[in-house]
Amino acid sequence: MSDMKTPIVYDPNNELSEEELNKLGDDDFDAFLDYLDQKAEYLKKFTKPLDPYHLKRYAAIEKMETKGEALTTDEIKKLQKLGEQNTAKTDEEIEKDLEWKEKRNEMLKTTFGVKNIKTHRSQWFD
Repeated sequence: MSDMKTPIVYDPNNELSEEELNKLGDDDFDAFLDYLDQKAEYLKKFTKPLDPYHLKRYAAIEKMETKGEALTTDEIKKLQKLGEQNTAKTDEEIEKDLEWKEKRNEMLKTTFGVKNIKTHRSQWFD
């Protein structure tokens, strides 16, 4: 006899209610944490890494609130470097998206004979 419970899988279209989450947390805390990890992983798809300005700003606010101190020069440099890496990742994603759109537009022109592909709202009101 196995006492294995079926794992609860996060479904964005059918999330657990507040009461169900509380009950799950009381009954099986590991399953509760697993559910929250799945939800966090799903939500990460819709986030963008912070740029240098916002990284430094939020770090300064957090440090001032918790310790009452200011950021050091070394911390600022580390945050600047991390922010630049984040910006590079974001730029790379945008570049991939643009390449995909260009390929799609070319396919529409060659395959279906589409002459003009309007990509900006102002183009619809000639």
